[in-house]
Amino acid sequence: MSFATNIVIGSCAFLLGMVFVCQVVDIPLLYMPVTDAALENAYRFYAMWFESPGAVKALFHVALAVPLFTILIKLQRWTESAVFFDGSSAALQLATIILYITVHISSLRTALPDSAAAQTWSFLPAPPARDAPPTADERVEAVRVLAAGNALCGLLLLAVIGMQVGQEYAGRMEEKEQMRIDEAAKKVGGESKKDI
Repeated sequence: MSFATNIVIGSCAFLLGMVFVCQVVDIPLLYMPVTDAALENAYRFYAMWFESPGAVKALFHVALAVPLFTILIKLQRWTESAVFFDGSSAALQLATIILYITVHISSLRTALPDSAAAQTWSFLPAPPARDAPPTADERVEAVRVLAAGNALCGLLLLAVIGMQVGQEYAGRMEEKEQMRIDEAAKKVGGESKKDI
């Protein structure tokens, strides 16, 4: 397995681990009747991550961007395998990043309106000013959309890992098939020399 493939799989596995940690609060919001305790747990959990120091957010953003850049570097080989597997992986990883920027950030800003992080540290432009703070129903919907976004991110990251593992498997099968063809050609070549 190449070093670049290991970087992609390792970074995606790290992000997938974060998604699985979030499932502790996401499962009661998505698959069970929503209770006040589940909502309060979700608000506290996501506030902890949203208000974390900039270094934690930077680590997360690096782990989110590294697979995409690595896949694009791998795509430079432009083989049939790279176009299919790495091209698909790049599209899936880009979809993960777009989902994070569009769904997660806006849902966190709506679900946690009193957070200091909502107005300070962000690489995105500040949200438009609201006339009134979000209602309780809007906050509930925002945290449930955030939970659903986590589930979708998990599926996309699993697909990226699957494409990278599939590329490695296809490469090994291709090598085995080429060895079999070469051995068959040697046998045929040796028999034709005996006939002469």
